[in-house]
Amino acid sequence: LKCRELYKMIDLHIHTTSSDGSEEPEEVIAKAQSAGLKYISITDHDSIGAYKKLEKIKVSDYFTGSIITGCEFTAVHDGKPVEILGYDIDLESISETGIISDERFLERENEYLNKLKDVCKSLGIKFSRNLSIRSGRYFATQVMHSDIKSYPENEKHFSKEVWEKINAFYRTCVTNPDSPFFLDQMKNYPTVQEAADLIKKAGGKAFLAHIYGYIVDDYESFLDSIISLNVLDGIECYHSLHSMDKTNYLLDYCSKHKLYASGGSDYHGKIKPDVKIGESISGVKIPYEILEPWLPNNTQA
Repeated sequence: LKCRELYKMIDLHIHTTSSDGSEEPEEVIAKAQSAGLKYISITDHDSIGAYKKLEKIKVSDYFTGSIITGCEFTAVHDGKPVEILGYDIDLESISETGIISDERFLERENEYLNKLKDVCKSLGIKFSRNLSIRSGRYFATQVMHSDIKSYPENEKHFSKEVWEKINAFYRTCVTNPDSPFFLDQMKNYPTVQEAADLIKKAGGKAFLAHIYGYIVDDYESFLDSIISLNVLDGIECYHSLHSMDKTNYLLDYCSKHKLYASGGSDYHGKIKPDVKIGESISGVKIPYEILEPWLPNNTQA
């Protein structure tokens, strides 16, 4: 299976204001319509709130394609945070587990935010003293990074990449045990096995998200160790952090290991301004061909 553009295009990794995206669900699906997408999935972090919002509107007025229910679950593997995409999940079943509780989210993220504020204070990094997360699903990392950047004098404390990109701040600081900003998040998240089991009990399929977005020494070994658990249905191959070489490597890996392939932009709106809905990397559309082998029956065109 090689990368090529087909008539039907997809995007199975999209975020909205129900997690850390900047746009409401109706804005996102309207953009998917404008981009000519036929299949999409909204995969907010540990949240299905976007689907609750979509229940209140006539979706076909905004998007005439098909929507596959989804969620991006935070999990742990080998002491490192990873993310598992759950597709075609029963929303009521997921809600009943309590894993996506808003109260639980706010309590956890404010705890993390207070720890990050303590680090900034000890390092002489300026921040807003009244900073807190009162509603929504804004992550502590996101809130802290944005606040730090609001004080230009803080730039001297960070590399250019970390200063400019929230993803770099998270991957190289917050999840790096050698960084003063490191947060031990492991105790608050399920294992890959537990996350996959949750997804499958809700009738869905579980995919490893953006393998090249994690901070590991050997990606091939890390990927092998996760796949060897034999609990995942597939791997996200197309992604905005994956070059074409990496995408093709993952597509071949899926073929060899009899796994399904998925793909998405990881669209966040203005939070990640370089990421376009319907594209993995710039100019590369995500083909329907990878979805066809596992397309849920209830979303056939």
